[in-house]
Amino acid sequence: MTDGSLLRNRGRRVANLTAAMLGVLALVGVVGGLASPANAQGSWSALPGSCASTDNNFYNGTPSNDYPVARFRVPGGSIAFNGFHDGYIAVICSVDNPRDGGTALSRWNQLQVTYRDPDGMGLPGQKGSEYQAYVELVRVSKTTGTWEKITSFDSNLQCAGGPSLCQADNTTKNFTVNFTHTFDFDNYAYAVYGRLYRALATFSLTPVIYQLRLQAAPIVVQPGPVAEFGGPATQ
Repeated sequence: MTDGSLLRNRGRRVANLTAAMLGVLALVGVVGGLASPANAQGSWSALPGSCASTDNNFYNGTPSNDYPVARFRVPGGSIAFNGFHDGYIAVICSVDNPRDGGTALSRWNQLQVTYRDPDGMGLPGQKGSEYQAYVELVRVSKTTGTWEKITSFDSNLQCAGGPSLCQADNTTKNFTVNFTHTFDFDNYAYAVYGRLYRALATFSLTPVIYQLRLQAAPIVVQPGPVAEFGGPATQ
């Protein structure tokens, strides 16, 4: 091969590589432009301790050190059982309208929960069902008042980790539930409902919900092969 041919081939490879890189940069720019409304919208998050309590959160019997009036406590903004109370406690967190127009509202497609369930997963009546952290994303129609569940998380049925982390493991976990829904704040009000269950107060163990979040799944851009590194070359 002559020196002239070598130079032409090398020039062709450089041109292919440059064109491919410019194409990738253009694609990233377009995707970044499409994703920017979702990023501007950001996520919705709440500390359960700042949300509205339900009626069951207060004790109507004779209060004592073991059974205080408030059946719940809010360490660091989380929600957990107080004293030796058992049964259910719950909060309702209103989801604010981000007031971003267009398709940004539909980009919320994940419900994330940071929680603790002392005995992990377990069906009702079986080992692992004495404690529970349960969360629902719901909406209520402004015209009919009907309630509808969009998605939910149940620590007795779902767990972040393998079997060793999902049975009798009293550590803090984070779980993300994927869902599909187009938010319509013009016709519905939205809320996240968080509930804890404790069958007994043995060893003062308590389930906990630390934080609740609605977020958009990240957009992953995977560019195609580049000619210089094994992709098809442009002649």
